[in-house]
Amino acid sequence: MAVRLLITACLLFVLFRGVFAAYRFGHDTFYQQSVEAAPGRDIAVHIPEGQSTAETAKQLKELGLIENTWAFRLQSLFLGRKVRAGEYSLNTSETIDDMLEILSTAPEKRGGGK
Repeated sequence: MAVRLLITACLLFVLFRGVFAAYRFGHDTFYQQSVEAAPGRDIAVHIPEGQSTAETAKQLKELGLIENTWAFRLQSLFLGRKVRAGEYSLNTSETIDDMLEILSTAPEKRGGGK
C-alpha cells in the first residue's frame, strides 16, 4: 500500500511539472512580451549571410533581446518570416514579433538598416 501511494505521489508530481512546463512553453511562444518595458535599450545586431534562425535566436538571447530561443524559432516558423543578413538596431522593449518584422525586411528597404 505504501509503495502504491509513493508511486502515485511521484506520478502526480511528474504530471504537475509537465503541465507547468507545457504552460510556460506555450506562454513564451504565443504571448507577445518584451525583455524590458519601454523605452528599453537599443542594441546593434549584425546578422551574417547564411546564419540560421537557430543561430540568430542564440545571438539575440546572448545580447539580452529575447529570453527564449525556442519561442523565437517557432514564431519565425509560424509567421513565415525569414531572417535576412544585415545590420539592424533592435530594442529590448520590442516583442519577438516586432523583431521578426524588422529582421525579415531587407536593410536596403528600411533605409540602410537604420
